[in-house]
Amino acid sequence: MPTLLRETSPLLEAVHMAAQKLSEAGDVDAVLKEVLQICMDAVGASGGTVYLHDPSTHKLRSLHVLPEDVSNKLQRLDIPDNHGVAGRVFHGHEAIISRFPRGGNPESRQIRERSGVTVRTMITLALQIHGMEPLGVIQLINKQTGEFNETDKTVLDTVCDVCALAVNHARLMDRRAQVASLESMGRTAHDLANKAGVLTTFLPDFERNLEALRGVLKIQGVRGEACLHLDMLESTFRDVFAPYSDRVYRYARMINDLAAGKQLEPKIQAMTLAKAVEDAIGYMQPQSRRSQVSLEMDLDYQAEEVDVDDLFVIRIAENLVGNAIKAVVERADGEERFVHVDSDETLGRVIVRTYAEGKNHVLAVEDEGVGIPPRKVRQIMEGQAASEWHKSSGSGLGTKVILELTKALNAEIQIRSKLGEGTTFKVIFPPKR
Repeated sequence: MPTLLRETSPLLEAVHMAAQKLSEAGDVDAVLKEVLQICMDAVGASGGTVYLHDPSTHKLRSLHVLPEDVSNKLQRLDIPDNHGVAGRVFHGHEAIISRFPRGGNPESRQIRERSGVTVRTMITLALQIHGMEPLGVIQLINKQTGEFNETDKTVLDTVCDVCALAVNHARLMDRRAQVASLESMGRTAHDLANKAGVLTTFLPDFERNLEALRGVLKIQGVRGEACLHLDMLESTFRDVFAPYSDRVYRYARMINDLAAGKQLEPKIQAMTLAKAVEDAIGYMQPQSRRSQVSLEMDLDYQAEEVDVDDLFVIRIAENLVGNAIKAVVERADGEERFVHVDSDETLGRVIVRTYAEGKNHVLAVEDEGVGIPPRKVRQIMEGQAASEWHKSSGSGLGTKVILELTKALNAEIQIRSKLGEGTTFKVIFPPKR
């Protein structure tokens, strides 16, 4: 085979693979993992890491490490975008080949201790489209035959150009899906708010008519069954019609404001956290029964009151419980574990707790699900996570809404998760002012 053809065939093959992935582009996270694998295959690297740049923090976020067995042993850390070789490549836009003595890269001692991998040689390159700022950095280690060379630089330079286009394309598709969802939510919420607004406007007149009717019955001396039906009508108005009409109107306005990007304005009132959460659990019980997941409550009704918007708390709790149920079902599917539809056995538990923690008030949702990888936890906290569960789909708007609602209540979210064992979400509310 002629020398030129021998050297260009890996490039052509790699570019073909990258172009194919571009046409199949899914979500950004999946595309980045494919990009890393393509680059490893293109130059015969035995492992690698892909970093995505976060302009808001000026950091390179470690998203994927391959192979998977090494990834599971490592703790992925963000690094400043001007740190080390990765920082020099990110800002200089030029690939760097690093070679280390027999003992490996002295800065990679922790990697060697955790994974057993000694970094002997490394190539670092910017993930970018020429003429544009890099999206991130890719580091590949330990070429399987020999050392990284200038031909590898040429191959990866072209491959990364195509792959960066795929990442941008995936980002655009993600954004397009979110915008479409927001627009749909906004239209529906606006229509619902208009209808609910008519109801809430009508409520005072309806209440006055009920009072007038009771007065007429009293004047005319009507008793018995007529008064009983009036009592039932007043009870329905007081306990169901009036509060839920207001709740529907507020909920529609909340969704409409979210869709329009407006600042949320919670209707703050003093109440026990347990009461609002109990309402949310009532709404979620049918879903848990259909999914054969045990939904349990441990709510502290004796806790001091907290300043919250009950509707915001209900929406937060519903979303967290819904995701927890999906996580339990996902784990059961992965273990091929099923229960008979008429059986009392369940696939697993979701436990919802409210309690005091110092001066703060805590809503905790704990599940026995599949657990969440560290990178996904980080994406959730940043409002960039789509659905993690294979049996469901989503644009990631649910978690983004939760972050917005939590922020509006001056609350904080914490996530503790272990793969294969489950996840606990904690929402920490400040004390009553």
